[in-house]
Amino acid sequence: MSTTVQTGNALTVKHYNAALFLEASRIHTITNLLTDGVPSLKSEKGKTKGKQTNPGAPIVRIDNLAKSQGDEVNVDIFHQLNMKPVMGDKKLAGKGGSLRYASMDLKIDQGRTMVESGGRMSRQRTMHDLQKVARSLLTPYYGRLEEQLSLVHLAGARGDNNAEDWLVPLETDSEFSEICVNPIKPPTYDRHFFGGDATSLATLDSADKFTLASVDNLRLALDEMAYPLQPIKYEKDSGSEDNPFYILLVTPRQWNDFYTSTSGADYRTLQARAAQRKADFNHPVFRGDSIMWNNILIRKQRHIIRFNSGSDVAICTDSAAATESTDTVGTNVERAILLGAQALANAYGGASGSNSLPFSWNDEPTDHKNVMEHSIAWMNGKAKIRFQGTDNRVNDHGVMVLDTAVS
Repeated sequence: MSTTVQTGNALTVKHYNAALFLEASRIHTITNLLTDGVPSLKSEKGKTKGKQTNPGAPIVRIDNLAKSQGDEVNVDIFHQLNMKPVMGDKKLAGKGGSLRYASMDLKIDQGRTMVESGGRMSRQRTMHDLQKVARSLLTPYYGRLEEQLSLVHLAGARGDNNAEDWLVPLETDSEFSEICVNPIKPPTYDRHFFGGDATSLATLDSADKFTLASVDNLRLALDEMAYPLQPIKYEKDSGSEDNPFYILLVTPRQWNDFYTSTSGADYRTLQARAAQRKADFNHPVFRGDSIMWNNILIRKQRHIIRFNSGSDVAICTDSAAATESTDTVGTNVERAILLGAQALANAYGGASGSNSLPFSWNDEPTDHKNVMEHSIAWMNGKAKIRFQGTDNRVNDHGVMVLDTAVS
């Protein structure tokens, strides 16, 4: 029997649009694991502004489910108070501090992809529901794309790795900037760290691999910062106040360098610490290969941000405005990503017109209604959250990176 595909049915379209949104939100990609809660919004002329998902998570999702217009989303952050207290009977009048905040805008744009399920005779020759097959492939496609875009924005670079499973092209591709929607910004100077005794990409050598000492250096930097990355606080984590944690995403080669440099007893202890934290808060982020050290959950990430020896890599100089420059790596380098709260803004618009959902599904006959094409569309934009602090230095807000040599 041939596959029957109904087109133009408003109820069917609405059902698929909602199902796509639900499925995309449930897939255990890094993006979804690092997002927490459900947002609600109010609109503002030309922009979208309102409540977001839990700001204690590394990725903050902003959904425009209302019928609002505009292609920009605004994100605000209020700085902590830092004025001296007034003591005794000294007059308080006129000594009040002011609320200081910073804002950033990110754009959203439409993305689409399509698959063809064949002509009438192709559908006649198979017992498979080709429309169902097409839908089952298009949703995971978006999940892979979103995960890669999130990593590229967080890492501040696409890197040189061009394995077949990468959907985001290299930076040399003419459509790279369009696909990323918002500019890819290299890590700010105060948020950029290196393995071993290296102090820059250029000074990394083959001995500067990922070790426990690398994690200790990150922890020390966090502890000594006047305004460190805020730790991750998922809504249902009962230990978020007295036992907060950060997440470090490492590449398979960094993981291997770490594993082979650590004794089996130490490794089992680190696994036990992760298991103990998981017992307090059974979240999917603890599943798979993960260990914990110094309240940093170290988790393997399969998509790799790699710089080949001799590559020129964008960096930020030691300047208040985070001026960009380039550095040349002298050995093969891979980038780990340390995440606290509010590292990435992930904004959605209404891709489905009057249905106001971020995803839309479309079935369309072509070739005189002989061939069926199936497509999905989404309205999305991501950007690393970056603000100017009270010290007037521009810094990434919830993310740091660690570059190390790899075997």
